[in-house]
Amino acid sequence: MNTSKQFWALLRFQAVVSPFVWVLPLAFCTPLLFMSQTEPSLNMLMLTQNLFLVLLLGALILAPEIFTTASGSQTGGLGAEFIRTRAVDKSVLARSKAAFFYLVALIAPMAVVLYSLRRPDLHVMIYERLARLDCLSHVPGSALVIGRGGRSDVVSIPNGNVLIAAWRAWEFLALAIIVQVFVYAIYPFRYRRYYFWAFILLVSLSPMLSTYSRGGSVPWDQHLFFRYAAFQSGFWILALAALFLAQVWCERRFARLEE
Repeated sequence: MNTSKQFWALLRFQAVVSPFVWVLPLAFCTPLLFMSQTEPSLNMLMLTQNLFLVLLLGALILAPEIFTTASGSQTGGLGAEFIRTRAVDKSVLARSKAAFFYLVALIAPMAVVLYSLRRPDLHVMIYERLARLDCLSHVPGSALVIGRGGRSDVVSIPNGNVLIAAWRAWEFLALAIIVQVFVYAIYPFRYRRYYFWAFILLVSLSPMLSTYSRGGSVPWDQHLFFRYAAFQSGFWILALAALFLAQVWCERRFARLEE
């Protein structure tokens, strides 16, 4: 069987043997609740409480045996033991696992992007003055909306819902790349599952850490989002380049570890 046929056969096998994995992306759709609000807070829109699910998907799909104590041990989760013992190219196996992982991890964020097209423009409340100024200076087309009594904490962003949804998709892709590299980096270690749980804890705390700001400055998650809005093409080119390099490294490492 040639490389292409092996890849598609392995991808189909993983999709069929693990139907429960397809339920997890439903948890990624919580941003839809915020998009239904007329004037949501930017602080609320920046929350990404479900990023830790990308880590769980990474472990379940890329290396379910990571929860065992030794790299030689195998588990049957997601058909891991079966496909690892078949006569297939190890690089192709790693590639098919990565493709399935990215598909499951990104299907919901991309669905949110499509959903945002129903109501692309956004009126968002930004309470902090410095954050409003940062938004107005970096987000294309943004403008203050003066409300009753001269209220000026609402900012109008053309295609703002699409921008927020695309930013979330970029976040998920960036984290998925980090997870893939991290999983294969700790794969041969004896205490790999403890490293992985520590990583999950760190990512789970990230929504709390992301709101941190020094001396009344703009929180770093909003600061990064405003830079993304100003340089969207650059962010995506950087992410895709990182994806390519990470995939090449992970395939070679997986093939070496499985020899």
